[in-house]
Amino acid sequence: MPKLIAFYGSPGSGKTSIALKTAMETYIQTKDEIIAFLSPDMTVPSVALLFPNYAPDEVVSLSDIFDNTAITNESLLKNGVTVKNMKDFFALGFKAGENRYSFPTPTPEKINSLFSALSDVAGYIFVDCTNDEGDEISKKALAIADAVVRIITPDLKGMAWYSSNKNSDRTEGEDLFNVVSVTEKDLYLPTEEVCTKLHSIAALLPYSRALKQQMLDGRMYERLSDKAYTKKIMSLAGKLI
Repeated sequence: MPKLIAFYGSPGSGKTSIALKTAMETYIQTKDEIIAFLSPDMTVPSVALLFPNYAPDEVVSLSDIFDNTAITNESLLKNGVTVKNMKDFFALGFKAGENRYSFPTPTPEKINSLFSALSDVAGYIFVDCTNDEGDEISKKALAIADAVVRIITPDLKGMAWYSSNKNSDRTEGEDLFNVVSVTEKDLYLPTEEVCTKLHSIAALLPYSRALKQQMLDGRMYERLSDKAYTKKIMSLAGKLI
């Protein structure tokens, strides 16, 4: 049975990085499963963020899939951005220069078809949800997800966001997983206090200079050399699958 895992979080929490790295570690742990990574972000188009060093003919936009009359398993596999050395891992997202005005908003039928086709193709689907109220793809993912990962930064901004987004009909520790993400290195952060305030913590992700460097270099699709951070991501992936 395919499993859909939705990630959402406070602004600047490193949500996209965490979702991608968790998807990649799931691929490594499962080996025989096809993994799909979906990011409907148009504010910071994911294909431009995650694959800036790819040649133009190696990247396709999610908009091309919605342009088709019908979304089929074949169209997903053809239009997904494949990750080098990971033959059963593909990503779907928007390219640089695209925004909500570039093409018509996908209908609910098209969005349903997208998730239906993803479920047919992939064993695990990871969705990097946005905080955009107009993002119907993220809303759908959060509504139907088998598990939801809520990412919080241990600072005032993160806790202010949490206080407005903590209500959920999901059960923490069963299908709702809290992740605390440390995104700053040299500042005092009340990490222990934040962890105490939350009911349960699935993972406490430390600051990773190697992850920051990967993002700056445009190499997010490579496995991280930071063993401490990767160990935490591996543990999170294990809890989700």
